[in-house]
Amino acid sequence: MSLQPRTRPIEILLIEDSPTDRLIAVEALADAKILNSLNVAENGVEAMEYLQRKGKYTSVSRPDLILLDLNLPKMDGREVLKAIKSDPLLAFIPVVVMTTSKADEDVVRAYGLHANSYISKPVDFPRFTEIIRAIENYWFEIVTLPSEWAVQNYAEKAVAPISVHKADSERPMEVILVEDNPVDVLLIQDALKHSAEVKFHVTHVNRMAAFREQLENGGTYDVALVDLGLPDSQGLDTYRQARDLASCLPIIVLTGLDDEVTGMGALREGAQDYLVKGQLSEYSLSRALRYALEKKEVEERLRHAQKMEAMGQLSAGVAHDFNNILSVILGRIGMLIPQLQNEEQVDSAKEIELAAERAANLTRQLLTFSRQQVMQLKPLDLNQVVGNITKMLRRLLGENILLELQLGSNLSSVEADLGMIEQVILNLAVNARDAIQGGGKLSIHTESVEVGPEDISGHKDAYPGRFVRFSMVDTGVGMSKKVQTRIFEPFFTTKDVDKGTGLGLATILSIVQQHRGWVEVDSIEGKGTTFFVYLPASDVEVGEGVRAEPQKSQGGSETILVVEDEASLLQMAKLILEKGGYHVLGASSGDEAILVWEAHADEIDLVLTDMIMPGGMTGRQLAEKLQKRKPALKTLFTSGYSEDFLSEDFVLEEGVNFLQKPYEMKTLLNTIRSQLDKG
Repeated sequence: MSLQPRTRPIEILLIEDSPTDRLIAVEALADAKILNSLNVAENGVEAMEYLQRKGKYTSVSRPDLILLDLNLPKMDGREVLKAIKSDPLLAFIPVVVMTTSKADEDVVRAYGLHANSYISKPVDFPRFTEIIRAIENYWFEIVTLPSEWAVQNYAEKAVAPISVHKADSERPMEVILVEDNPVDVLLIQDALKHSAEVKFHVTHVNRMAAFREQLENGGTYDVALVDLGLPDSQGLDTYRQARDLASCLPIIVLTGLDDEVTGMGALREGAQDYLVKGQLSEYSLSRALRYALEKKEVEERLRHAQKMEAMGQLSAGVAHDFNNILSVILGRIGMLIPQLQNEEQVDSAKEIELAAERAANLTRQLLTFSRQQVMQLKPLDLNQVVGNITKMLRRLLGENILLELQLGSNLSSVEADLGMIEQVILNLAVNARDAIQGGGKLSIHTESVEVGPEDISGHKDAYPGRFVRFSMVDTGVGMSKKVQTRIFEPFFTTKDVDKGTGLGLATILSIVQQHRGWVEVDSIEGKGTTFFVYLPASDVEVGEGVRAEPQKSQGGSETILVVEDEASLLQMAKLILEKGGYHVLGASSGDEAILVWEAHADEIDLVLTDMIMPGGMTGRQLAEKLQKRKPALKTLFTSGYSEDFLSEDFVLEEGVNFLQKPYEMKTLLNTIRSQLDKG
């Protein structure tokens, strides 16, 4: 049967408080070429007045379709949905819920309240248009909806309202109510007492001064309900005082029916929400409190993410510049030591070299923390990795700490970066050593585990699947709950100034997250700490996991073009390579390298180039230009960090085509020799 063109516009009620989202909906309806009559309600109270034809809406038509945002002022969208589906005159109207929430709880609740469809915002414009077109096709061409007369006739039979089951919360939400009107206090306390959504524990004060006193006496709360008309504080000044007293506390302001303008002003200045006394209900009050807390948590996570991103950018920049300096120090000291005859001078030079290596390790931690360290993934056996560094661990721990290994049998492999995993083990061992006072034991465990959905509720990064779990158990001093909440923050440390950088655990977390795993900690003050590291298990067979023995420096006689914008590093690299027998040409930028190439193209066998250089041309772009002219040209890239130049078709592998700064003399010579000897 062919569908006939629609002659009557579809009556649509859009319940949406966001001007941007309203505009998107209007344009989507127009783009979908749907014949419609669109009406808009900006809050839940106005929407119910429209649907129940009250006040100025007595003569409006019943909507054919409702587009409903869940998070609305005055009356929550969930409460609007419940009211619609509980009213026999409205229950047959299709309701499409539109919300930013993708939480299973909200999706289930919306469908539990008999929403007909659910759209998660933000939705791109073409996709939204497609959804609107599909809704029209289904609800107005395929499904037959009853006429308004039929609905009215059915409603007269007094259909019972729909009941909705609501789950109890595990922990009561701590609410401080700042309200001087005894009647309003009783109404709010009664509404929260009978809420089935969440359990609430309410602390009541009737003055701003009493609110201040509660906070100063150590009172801790999840959210504050603050009336803007108190005896000792009025209007927006009340909100500002509350905000200044409890800057980390979500604040919902209470206003009278004639003072919503002040409530909106508080919203603009940072209040989580405002509620109008006289229009409060059990559900709207409960919803506002929960939503305020969730919104505050989201804002805090966003601020934390922005802080971490800024810190990462700063760390990467510092590490990049510092690596150039360290490359010069390590290279020069490597050339100097063989020339020294005096034993005392040799010892001093080696101490300088050791200090530079320690500094290089710090920059590697900065790069790892900022996620700008090149990862070299390969299948690893964690038992083998632990076994290979056992001697180093024993030296690191000292004689007063017993190292015990309990390595699981038939352990699954993990796809990981060997250097990074070794760094995780060493950082955890150092952390344990510093926590053990006077002597104790450190135990390392490995095992394959299956993580189910029931096992992941306590950790935000966890997910079900097969994992290899690495555990490190110490008998140290342990940590308080307060310290445990901060241990993964960069630069946070409880150690003395000269004993800790505060980067060890932050680096561990960053490495593990880059490997799609997570870290858990269990600690009791005075008894010790256990760190659990979860890494995804792999079915790929493990190859050789042992690091190759260091080779003697190897030189050659080929011609090498070195491209490096740091003058001292360029000069040092040229000296090292010339001492190795090579003929070396230098350039400080990509453009200068092109000029050198044009004069010596036939002579150059390999290009050693920094990845990031001034002038706009990267090392990769330079290599691509030169290899077009000479396809057999060998290239070796070097950098203090790698951020934006990695892609699926461009792989950097340390020791093969990439040299990580800072590098030593023998590392430079051996890597170049290896690259030149490739077929």
